[in-house]
Amino acid sequence: MTATRVGLTVAAVTALVLPRAVAQARFDFYERGPYRAEVPRPSSLLGYEPGEFHTDYGNMERVIDAIARAAPDRVRLTRYGRSEERRPLYLLAVSSPENIRRLDEIRAQTARLADPRLVSPADAAALIATLPITVWLDYANDGNESAAFEAAMGVLYQLAASDEPATVEMLRSAVVLINPAHNPESHERFVAWYNAFGTGVPDNAALEHDAPWGMSTNNNHYQIDLNRDALALTQRETRAIVRAFLAWHPQVFVDHHGQTTQFFFPPAALPLNSNLPAQSNRWMETFGRGNAAAFDRYGWQYYVRDIFDLFYAGYWDSWPALNGATGMTFETDGGGDLGLNWLRDDGTIVTFRDGIARHVTASLATVETAARHRAERLRDYYDFRRTGMEEARREPMKRVVILPGGDPRRAAELVEVLLLNGIEVTRANSPFTSPLAHDYLAGATGGRAARQTFPAGAYVVDLAQPQKRLAKAILEPSAELDAEFVREQLARRARNARRGETADREGYQFYDITAWSLPYTFGVEAYWTEDTPGVSGQALALPEAGDAAAALAPVGGVPGAVRARSAYLFPNDRNGAGALAMALLTGGYRVAVATRPVRAGGGTYPRGSFVVRVERNAESLHDSIGPWARRFGVEVTPVQSAFADSGTMGIGGEDVVSLRTPRIVVAAGEGVSATEYGALWYFLERVLGVPFTPVRVEALGSMRRLDEYNVLVFPHGSPGRYEDQLGSAGVQRLRAWIERGGVFIGWRGGARFTMRKDVNWTSVRVVGSEADSARRDSAAVRDTSLATEQRPGPPLVSATASEGAPLPVPGAIFRATLDRSHWLTFGYERDQLPVMMNGDQFFRPSRSGANPLAFTGDSLLLSGFVWPGNTERLLRSTAWAAVENVGSGHVVLFADSPVYRLFWRSTYRLLQNAMLFGTGR
Repeated sequence: MTATRVGLTVAAVTALVLPRAVAQARFDFYERGPYRAEVPRPSSLLGYEPGEFHTDYGNMERVIDAIARAAPDRVRLTRYGRSEERRPLYLLAVSSPENIRRLDEIRAQTARLADPRLVSPADAAALIATLPITVWLDYANDGNESAAFEAAMGVLYQLAASDEPATVEMLRSAVVLINPAHNPESHERFVAWYNAFGTGVPDNAALEHDAPWGMSTNNNHYQIDLNRDALALTQRETRAIVRAFLAWHPQVFVDHHGQTTQFFFPPAALPLNSNLPAQSNRWMETFGRGNAAAFDRYGWQYYVRDIFDLFYAGYWDSWPALNGATGMTFETDGGGDLGLNWLRDDGTIVTFRDGIARHVTASLATVETAARHRAERLRDYYDFRRTGMEEARREPMKRVVILPGGDPRRAAELVEVLLLNGIEVTRANSPFTSPLAHDYLAGATGGRAARQTFPAGAYVVDLAQPQKRLAKAILEPSAELDAEFVREQLARRARNARRGETADREGYQFYDITAWSLPYTFGVEAYWTEDTPGVSGQALALPEAGDAAAALAPVGGVPGAVRARSAYLFPNDRNGAGALAMALLTGGYRVAVATRPVRAGGGTYPRGSFVVRVERNAESLHDSIGPWARRFGVEVTPVQSAFADSGTMGIGGEDVVSLRTPRIVVAAGEGVSATEYGALWYFLERVLGVPFTPVRVEALGSMRRLDEYNVLVFPHGSPGRYEDQLGSAGVQRLRAWIERGGVFIGWRGGARFTMRKDVNWTSVRVVGSEADSARRDSAAVRDTSLATEQRPGPPLVSATASEGAPLPVPGAIFRATLDRSHWLTFGYERDQLPVMMNGDQFFRPSRSGANPLAFTGDSLLLSGFVWPGNTERLLRSTAWAAVENVGSGHVVLFADSPVYRLFWRSTYRLLQNAMLFGTGR
C-alpha cells in the first residue's frame, strides 16, 4: 500500500492547521550524499518515503537484505536469534571496507580489551591505537514507538550508501551495529492496527490514536516489557540480545524510543546508578552536546536531564552502561500512538516523519561523536573494568555467596541469570568459612558481620572480576540513591505538606522501582562477605544448549526409578513441587495434600506435602511421574507402605485431602494491566505448563460455562472498570460462583475491586482510602512505578494525600512474616519472606479471614526508598496476603503481584498454593 491511500498528507495537514508556520531548515533524508547508485534507497523498495506509511517486519527484511547485498564491502548482515513468534532477529555491522574485512579480528581484540586481567595498560594502549570504536544502535525495543523502526532503515542506508567525506571518515573509526527491531511483536501488532485504520487525522480523539487493548503496548508476545527485562533476562529476545552484546562488547549503546513532547537525549536525569563511575556522566555530556549541535542546525526542540534516569539496572541504557558502554536512551516526539500526524497542545502538528528524522539525526550524530572520540572512549572502556576490579578489592562488599537451600533449582535459575550476564560464578567443592559474613535478611545495613561456614555446593561470586559493576548492581542488597535526588524528593514532600487539601501538589521524580536485588527476588539464602577466603571450586559455564538451570542443578525424579506400591510423596518445598502437582492433575492423575506433617517411608514430611496414591491412579502413573519430576527438579519418594512407623499421621490419614484440578480463567481486555496479564500468562504457560482461558472482563459476568472453571484470576487493573464492565448482575453471579467453591485471586487493582462498596467480597480495606475510594478506583490503570513511557510528565500525587495516608512507595522490598500454619504458605521454610511493595495501596488485615503474610514488628525495610515517618509506620500491621472464606470458596488477595516482572520467584509458590488449595469444587 502506498502513502497516498492513508488520508491527509503531512503537507496538507500542516497547511490546514499552520498556514503561517515559521520557516525552518527542512530535514532531507538524502542530504548527506553523494550516494552510491548500486545501493537502493528504502523508498525505492517500499514505494513510499519515510513517514508516509508504517513499514511491517517483512518489508523491513526486504530493505536490509537488499542494502546488505548491494554494499557487501560496508555491510555484514547476521541473525542473532529469533523472537517468541519466531521472527529472525537481525544485526547489521556497518563500517569501512577495511574494517569489514577484519571484523572478526576487531571483535576478538575488543573482547581482550574487556578483560583487564589479560591486557596490561601498555598492551591496551597498543590495541586502542588500531581498534575502531563499536557503536550499537538499538531500535524498536518498544516496537509500538514506531519512528525508531523506520529510522533504522534510514541510518543503514546513509552509512551503507553515502560517499560523503564525513560519513566515510566515521566508518573508518567506527563499527556501527544496527539492531533494527529489538521487539518485533510489539511493532507488528501496532503496525497491523494502524495501517488498517489510520487516516492521518491529527485530532487527538481520532480512532487511530487509541488502539484496542494489547495492540499498542511496549511489550513482546507475552506482553512482557523488554525494556525492564535486562535485569533478570526472562524473555527469549532479551537473552538473544545479551548474547550478541557480550560477543561484541560495544563502547556506545543507544536505545531509541518515543513519544515525548520534545526529543530527549542524555545527559540522563537523576538518580544515576551508584555503580557507574564519574566517566559515565562525562560521556553522556559529550554525546549530548554532539546531538545538540545536530539538532540546533534545524532549530529542533529537545531536553536533557529530566524524567529519564539511569538508576534501575534493567533498562536498556543502564544495563549497557553497567557493562562499560555509554548507555543512552533517545526519545523522539513523533510516530507511535501519535500516528502520522498529531496535534500538539499549542496547535502545531508533529508528524511521523518528524519523529523519524530526529532519530536518524541523533543516531548519526552519535556515531560521529563516537568516531571523533574513538581513542579516548576506548581507553575509558578499558578503565571502566580495570578500576571496577580495583574498587572491589577496597570496598566492604567483596563476595556474594548463594546457597542452593531447599530449592536448588531456583538457586540455579539465579546463577543462570548471572552467567548469562557474563558474570563469573564458582561452585564450591568443599565447605569454607568467612569470618565477616552478612545475611541478606539483615537488610540494607547488612547487620553485624558474623562468622559463617558455607557448605560444598555453595555458589560464589567474587566481585573482583571484569563484570564487577554489573554484578554488584544486581546483587547488592540495596542500591544507593543520589543524596541530591533524595533531598529534592523530601523537599517536595515538605512543600506538599504545607499546602491545602485541594491545592496542586508537586510530583515526585521516581521513574521506576528503587529495589531489585536478585537474591531477594529469587528468595534464596544469600550472604555478602567482607573477606575472600580461599575456595576450592569449579568455575561454571553455560551449557551449549538446553535448560541451563536444570544442568546446573540436575535434581529430581524417582530415585532408581523404583516403583511405589502405596504412593509417591514429595514435599512442597520448592517452586517445582506445585508445578509437578499441577502437571499430574492436568494429566488426569489424582493428587492429595497432607494438611498435617505426615510419616512415610521412614521419614517425616511437612504439612503441604503432596501424596499421589497408586491405588487411585492409572498404571501409567509409574511411567509419567519420573520425567515430570526431573523436568521440575523435584525429588519424589516412592512409598511402599501406608503404615506410619511413629505417632505422626500416615499417608492414609483423614487429613490427606484430595485436590481438584485447577481449571483457570483469567480476566483480560480493557481495564486489565497488559503487563500484569502478560506476566501471569507467561507464568501459567511457560513456567507451570498449565492451560488457562483468558476472558474479557465484560464477558465474565454472563459466561455460560463459568461453572466449568474453579479458579478466577484478576491481575492488577482498574477496580472501577472491573466493576463497571461486570455490572451488578455480573458481580453477584461471580460471588455466587465463589460460594459454590471457586477461588478468586486478585492483586493490586484486582484485589481492590473486591473492596468496592457494591462488591464487598472481603473485609480487607486500603489504608487511608475509605473516604476517597470512589476517587481512587475511578482512575484509569496506572502503574505507580511509571513503568510506561508514553507522554511522560510529572508523576501524579493525590491532591488529598496527607501524612495520615501512605505516600507512594517507589518499588521497595520489605520483610513480611509468614503464618506457616496456613495452607497459602505451605512449603515455606523460613518465617520471613522478602516482598515487593510498589505504590500507596497498603492493605488493612482481614477482620473475618486469615492474613498469611503480614508486616509485623520493626525494621521492615530490606531495600529501596521509603518515606521517613510514613511508609514503615503505616505499613506496620498491614497484610501482604489475605484469605477469606466465602461460602465453599475463597477470596485470595495480594497487595502486589506474586509474579512481578517474572523475577519475583520467591512468591510464585503463594500463587501456586492459591490455585491448588483454594478451590472447593
